[in-house]
Amino acid sequence: MTAVAQFAQGIDHPLVTVRNHAEALELYRRMGFAPSPVSYHPWGTVTSLMMFPSNFIELIGVEDASKFGTHSVNGFCFGRQLGQFLDRGEEGVSLVALHSKDADDDHARMAAAGLESQGRIDFRRKMTLPDGRDDEAVVSLALFIDPELPDASNFICHQHRPELIWVRGWQNHPNGADGILAITYLADPERLEPRWRAIYGNAVTYNGAALEADTRCGVLRAIDAATAALEFPDVELPAITRERPHAISIRLRTTSLNDLRAILARNDVAHHEIRGHEIPDRVLVAPHAAGNVILDFVQSI
Repeated sequence: MTAVAQFAQGIDHPLVTVRNHAEALELYRRMGFAPSPVSYHPWGTVTSLMMFPSNFIELIGVEDASKFGTHSVNGFCFGRQLGQFLDRGEEGVSLVALHSKDADDDHARMAAAGLESQGRIDFRRKMTLPDGRDDEAVVSLALFIDPELPDASNFICHQHRPELIWVRGWQNHPNGADGILAITYLADPERLEPRWRAIYGNAVTYNGAALEADTRCGVLRAIDAATAALEFPDVELPAITRERPHAISIRLRTTSLNDLRAILARNDVAHHEIRGHEIPDRVLVAPHAAGNVILDFVQSI
């Protein structure tokens, strides 16, 4: 099985990066997710995935910092990048991976568009499938980390064996979640506009005060603080240690807000509801219950 309705540089997965992976994983289970089994990257990070048909959330933490440096390219180590994010006192979305079916071509195209690249990484990750079989994912990454926008940067991700990632048995979540619709950044939209235009061209537009990049598999959004206060009323924003562009919410589609509400209430998960006549109902899970990012649920239409 491969990703459904995915396109080059569509939203593949945000990295929700946390200090205590086991504790955060339990928070996601309490929200009604069914995470994939825990596995490990060669550069010392631990991971589990909330899989959907077209994209997913990766919950990731540092397991063994002594492995930093493994698979380094041009001095860049993926594990160290995440470790530095956590060492700054941050948690939450550290990076967003963009989908690729040809890492070499996509890397060349994005570099030609003027995006700074640290290079390419190829690696393998051992994993266990739902039927208990052990196997190994084969992955190619291309890195586009902007030192001026470290928490709003990206890498492209090419799964050479997508059937080991988009596993149907990992896509059945009791809360009904079945896809990422948008990732919203708190930033002056003008800071992110040049980067997004280099990747998405004319698919970047303003929707009122929000800058939006239609990736064809979810929307990247940038809003200022005033707009954030209107969009997320009565909800704390993710905590940060330093003002810089950063993701504050992941909007998710669910097949049933009622099922989600029941799970959140039963498990005493902090959340807030927004009901409206002209906009879809939303259920917002507070950052402290979701790895320092707002999870913004809306129901499938």
